[in-house]
Amino acid sequence: MKEQVFVSVVLYVHNEQDLIKKALLNIDKTMSKTFYNYEIIVINDASNDLTLQEIRSASENIESTLIVLNLARKHGIEKAMMAGLIKSMGDFVYELEGSSIDFNFEKIIEMYQTALKGSDIVVLTPSLNPSWTSKMFYKLINKISYLNLDLTTETARLVSRRALNAMLNLKEKVRYRKALYSYTGYSKKSILYAPNNNVAAQVKKFNSENIGTAFDIIVSFSNLGLKFAHYLSIIFFVFSMFMGGYALYNYIFNAYVVQGWTTLMILISAGFAGLFFIVGMLGEYISRILIEIQDRPAYTTNSTEVIKSKIRNVDFNNSELEVAVSKQEG
Repeated sequence: MKEQVFVSVVLYVHNEQDLIKKALLNIDKTMSKTFYNYEIIVINDASNDLTLQEIRSASENIESTLIVLNLARKHGIEKAMMAGLIKSMGDFVYELEGSSIDFNFEKIIEMYQTALKGSDIVVLTPSLNPSWTSKMFYKLINKISYLNLDLTTETARLVSRRALNAMLNLKEKVRYRKALYSYTGYSKKSILYAPNNNVAAQVKKFNSENIGTAFDIIVSFSNLGLKFAHYLSIIFFVFSMFMGGYALYNYIFNAYVVQGWTTLMILISAGFAGLFFIVGMLGEYISRILIEIQDRPAYTTNSTEVIKSKIRNVDFNNSELEVAVSKQEG
């Protein structure tokens, strides 16, 4: 007998025309075996290939609700996923960050069964070692964060409605979901899986966008900058006191002090270097405060397409479902 709970699947895509159709059909097939009602929400992050056309083509063979959010510009995974999570209405919500799925789809059902045993957050973690960049980043953020995070590589995530609502209600503008879910305090369970070698895993590129995101996460979820600034200010204070004592010693005990500018310039240069660094870090935190005060929207949607709608085996037309979605947003 199928489960009566309503489930949402939020899928992020960007220029995935070769993979999206197969992924949608596999997701729909797996969900239809277990759940009576479910919806699939695809976040199209400003794809400039045939991704949207492939989604529309796949809808002909999908049994339940299919909604596509077309973002006005590329937002990146975190902000784009937030758009889909806000729109979702399920009692449980799956989060998939790409259509290159390297795990057995039966794991999706295993995640739900694990959640029923008392875990509000269930994640799939590959058993293989992550890339050196991921290992370095997670090791750093787990060590320096004041939130006692225990972050690892996650391929998919299932969250209960109460855990999702708790995360969405947090006021953080840097929406790094892994950290925010940990911050809510809800129970979390990890499921290891062996990646399918026949599927090319979607590797996150080491580029300026990812570097910027990593920097935002480190600044927002740790006090590393402030600690480093404090330590540096102490070091330069001690250095300045030492140089002052050294100058006083020479003035008292050395009658032939060479009048030069070298020592003075070293002291001034080192001192100002420390001051500039401290001011820079303070400026970074002030800019974060400005972002929080401005309260700008995390994402902008170009259009919402209800390609197919079906709830409890009753078909709705697009306008009726859009009204329902609008009420949910309100």
